[in-house]
Amino acid sequence: MRPDPANPHQLPWHVLSPSECLARLEASDHGLNANQVAERRERWGRNALPQGAPPSWLTLLIRQFQNPMIYLLLVAAGISLWMGERTDALFIAVVLVLNAVVGAVQEGKAAASAEGLQQLVKRVARVERAGLVADIDAEELVPGDVVLLESGSGVPADLRLLSAMDAEVDESLLTGEAMPVAKDVHARVPEDAAIADRQTMVYAGSTFLSGRASGVVVATGKWTELGRINSAVRHAPAAPAPLILYLARLSKQIALGMALLVAALALILLLRGTAPAEILLMAAALAVSAIPEGLPVAVTVGLAVATRRMAARQVLVRNLPAVEGLGACTVIATDKTGTLTINQLSVEAILTPSGERLREESWSPVDTRLTMLAQAAVACNEANWASDDEAVGDSVDVALLHFGRKHGVDAAPERVAQFPYESVNCFASVLVRGEDEFVLIVKGAVETVAAMCDAPTGTLVRAADALAADGYRVLAVAHRRVSSPGEIDLARPLGLTPLGCVGLIDPLRPEAAPAVAACHAAGVRVCMITGDHPATALTIARQLGLAESSDQVLTGAQIAEVERQNALVPAIDRATVFARTDPLQKLRIVEAFRAMGHFVAVTGDGVNDGPALHAANIGIAMGKGGTDVARGAADLILVDDNFASIVARIEEGRVTFGNLRKITIFMLATGLAEIALFTVTIAIGLPAPLTAVQLLWGNIITETPQAVTLAMGRGSGAELDRPPSATDRQLINRSALILMAVPALAMALFATGLFGWELGRGKAIDEARSSVLLALVLFENAFVLAVSRKVGSTWLRSFARNRWLLVGVGGALFLHLVAMAYAPLREILGLTPLDAYSILACVAGAAITLIGTILAQRWIARQGGGQSGG
Repeated sequence: MRPDPANPHQLPWHVLSPSECLARLEASDHGLNANQVAERRERWGRNALPQGAPPSWLTLLIRQFQNPMIYLLLVAAGISLWMGERTDALFIAVVLVLNAVVGAVQEGKAAASAEGLQQLVKRVARVERAGLVADIDAEELVPGDVVLLESGSGVPADLRLLSAMDAEVDESLLTGEAMPVAKDVHARVPEDAAIADRQTMVYAGSTFLSGRASGVVVATGKWTELGRINSAVRHAPAAPAPLILYLARLSKQIALGMALLVAALALILLLRGTAPAEILLMAAALAVSAIPEGLPVAVTVGLAVATRRMAARQVLVRNLPAVEGLGACTVIATDKTGTLTINQLSVEAILTPSGERLREESWSPVDTRLTMLAQAAVACNEANWASDDEAVGDSVDVALLHFGRKHGVDAAPERVAQFPYESVNCFASVLVRGEDEFVLIVKGAVETVAAMCDAPTGTLVRAADALAADGYRVLAVAHRRVSSPGEIDLARPLGLTPLGCVGLIDPLRPEAAPAVAACHAAGVRVCMITGDHPATALTIARQLGLAESSDQVLTGAQIAEVERQNALVPAIDRATVFARTDPLQKLRIVEAFRAMGHFVAVTGDGVNDGPALHAANIGIAMGKGGTDVARGAADLILVDDNFASIVARIEEGRVTFGNLRKITIFMLATGLAEIALFTVTIAIGLPAPLTAVQLLWGNIITETPQAVTLAMGRGSGAELDRPPSATDRQLINRSALILMAVPALAMALFATGLFGWELGRGKAIDEARSSVLLALVLFENAFVLAVSRKVGSTWLRSFARNRWLLVGVGGALFLHLVAMAYAPLREILGLTPLDAYSILACVAGAAITLIGTILAQRWIARQGGGQSGG
């Protein structure tokens, strides 16, 4: 008897009549008896959605090790332990732990609870069981229970309505439909109707706005529409952030390159008769050189720096790699209601009795037509002011109160009699007292009110139809003056004179249109995905500059059709507006964009946005007006709900990518110099120029602080002038390879010569290695200064954009000088004091690498390779 909507042998609940629903559930319109309730609770369980426990600190720590670069470090640590180099392994272990702690702390601070879905299933329900009415815990509901609803009630489960009077429901958080939805128990609903069009149903997570209703529970917990969304969010695989893809690709390249190099050198050494033990030592040293041990820490700290910057711009980061990812996005798929619009109805257009359309920008405070319309709208109104700036009541009436206040009408005149709005009548009327007469005022559907008027209304009706086609909800207002109340019948008013029509719509956020234009200028495609009516969606899209004609709109029904024809991807590629979509269709739209090779960012605030937010490369939720499910599924949370902030986040993401690219170039160039140094010295028969612990000192202790300061750079200010990242964009491209290779090879050749020169003038191996290590540290100093500088920019401007750079350079050099002077540390590292000739030679090597880097940057710029490092 389980009413599973996925069962192909059962018709959907919204198609069945009330009696058919009750029959399928073996229930009555007075609810279940105690035995039935007990049996169904045993079978169905509690009316609660499955919830995963929030990640523990241990889980967050373990998650930090799920990184391709970390895997290479673990391999290096294993090799070091196998070779008996415990100090080397300890160095790498410290790096891994530090990286994990930094990442876990940041993610733990910004973690949002996914338990918000359960909070949308209201905790109390008024239920009728065996003819008795009681308030119970909503989790105790079972299919077949009869639930009673009234204004302000939260809908606790999926219900098929049994009765309804003036029932209007806010389903915006579930469907994206901003307008209240009128319910009709006897409506004939197509089997394939979208959730927003199912007039016979109300769903968990919705709010009952007005009227009275009763409904039989047809689904609870995970079987509800809300449960389907929850399941999609929990089980759909999350898309990797662009940075994870970049690092994975880079790690594979490093591992492959290292394996090939070690194999080639091992073969050469074997042919030369070198002992296998020495070959293994060489392989371990090369592995330490090739793997940028400090890169995970530098990347994590760089992302943490960007996270703090985003927090200052009202953005919370739940997933560190997402900081950079927004800058790589090529498509932003945004929700409409609550994201581009304010999720509050507003009077945005007026029709005069002659049919003239007046938009808000043309309204005049001295226009008597508008004043009379405002007075009538406030008089025939059931909403009330709860405070100076907040009104409560039906959303349409609230919008009319605000409209009245804009035209100086705050209070309604004395009401003598009133005929409330009912959906079956399609109008409301009120009789108010004037100075020496009474005034009858009527508002309602245009056709209904027009039929009550004596004056010709054909032009007004046609204008109203055109306004409705543009996505507005249109109400007509008319009046009649009478000398006494007995002259009229409020339930059957006649002889009216039209005052005009009001067009209501959920208005745009003021910042939305400029933000969309800025995204387009930055090369980012913006698409709108909404559950709203296609005409309404197209109206908003035109105001935003997203679409011009209905050809660019794709509805949920059309999506289902093209899916059956296996033509979903080309259809989605042609559209910019997706209307009347359900949550799972939003998910498929996002997956289709990803299948086309796009990096997709999704913005949203409602329950219906959860699956798409989770599946996107970058999910962005609204912090103020958003639901907990949207925040729980997102990577970034906009605290201020400002869509325009996304443009700033795109810029910040691109700055972050540029900084991470500079970090990677800097650290790989150092590794490349070390590998070349080892290769040349071994090839010419010299001993190893550095020990493993010296390599780790240079790769972690002196290199990492400088790399971290590169993350502090604030960009050039021209980040939004470039197109977004393509799917095959690499941290290391051709220009970066040239920028690394020239100074690294120059440094390797110089260091080889320095090593041979020191040995040639009778220096011990430890003294010669001390010179090489100092030269390596100075090379790092010079290269980090060069790579941080934009071609054509002065050094002062570079330092002004990143004041921490000199601190990092000076700190790294200071640490090495301390190591050379402090005996215990000098002994661990195998260092000796250097004479003036050795120091001068090392400084000369740094100068050579600085000059080589600058020349390489200029050549790249002339070839059109762009900014170094960036």
